[in-house]
Amino acid sequence: MDGVRLLSHRPSVLYKVEHLATEPAEGDIAVEGLLLAGPGWDERLRSVIKALSLSERACLFAVRLSDEQMLPVPAETLLDRTRTDWFPEFLSHGKMHPHFQPIVELNSGRAFGREALMRGKLGAVELRGAELLAAAEAHDAIFSFDYRARTAALEVGLPLLPEGEVLFVNLDPRASLDVESSLRTTWPIVGRLGADPSRICLEFVKPERCPDRDLLHAMADAHRKRGARIALDDLSGGPESLACLELLRPDIAKIDTALTAGIQHSVARRKLVQALVECAHEHGARVVAEGVERVDEFRTMSELGVDLGQGFYFGQPTDKPMAVDTRLVRPSM
Repeated sequence: MDGVRLLSHRPSVLYKVEHLATEPAEGDIAVEGLLLAGPGWDERLRSVIKALSLSERACLFAVRLSDEQMLPVPAETLLDRTRTDWFPEFLSHGKMHPHFQPIVELNSGRAFGREALMRGKLGAVELRGAELLAAAEAHDAIFSFDYRARTAALEVGLPLLPEGEVLFVNLDPRASLDVESSLRTTWPIVGRLGADPSRICLEFVKPERCPDRDLLHAMADAHRKRGARIALDDLSGGPESLACLELLRPDIAKIDTALTAGIQHSVARRKLVQALVECAHEHGARVVAEGVERVDEFRTMSELGVDLGQGFYFGQPTDKPMAVDTRLVRPSM
């Protein structure tokens, strides 16, 4: 019988769970409200978790009955693993392939570069990048996913990259135990392809999640010494994000999509973006507005001094880099 055994170092949490799970399904086994088993156990556990506060959720752990050797993990993580039980098979036999989205100069419409956005395929099933990353996080497989994704981005993207453009390749700092491992999973591929390092921009994804700031700085410095450009993802104006901007001093800083959507209607966000642009420029970084989907968003970002734009307005991610229509930066009024 499948199900989970629930554990917590706070007895009050287990007491609450016991009373939330008072209606066992047919075939259930209940021991002090700590066991959920039988058909639909995952849906009932999901309902229990939703009824708990954030602090209570953090204290609730689970062990799946079908895997007695598994160590207890947060109950939410176990649900995520159950929902993405296809991921181990994908890592072993699935295919990972990048799609490329243009990054465009807002003053000229010229394509500055392309970001390699990952897609996956397991049998006939297509998987998007966000699904793959969420599954990798749930299964503690960030290193394997990051390495495979970066390898695919470089091997496929560099030969297809249009002349004069830069390839943006994501790098998750959480996937690197040290500087050498980060270099070892990147530069042998570049050397084998004989690519110009200056046409590679390593985009540090959410670097604020990396607790070791010395390691973060050393990684950026080591890749820069190899000739790569460095980009900072999701610049938001928060203290951690600004600290990473000052620490890494990237060549490119990307403004969070959440700030772009509907920015033409928000005076407060326009002021924030203008301040972020000024701050990034002071540190020597060019600024990309991510998530540009409408002409008014493009116009507003251009007026605020943003250098580059990325989003559906300029082009969808495609398996081969597509030409960019420069008329997009001079739309008819």
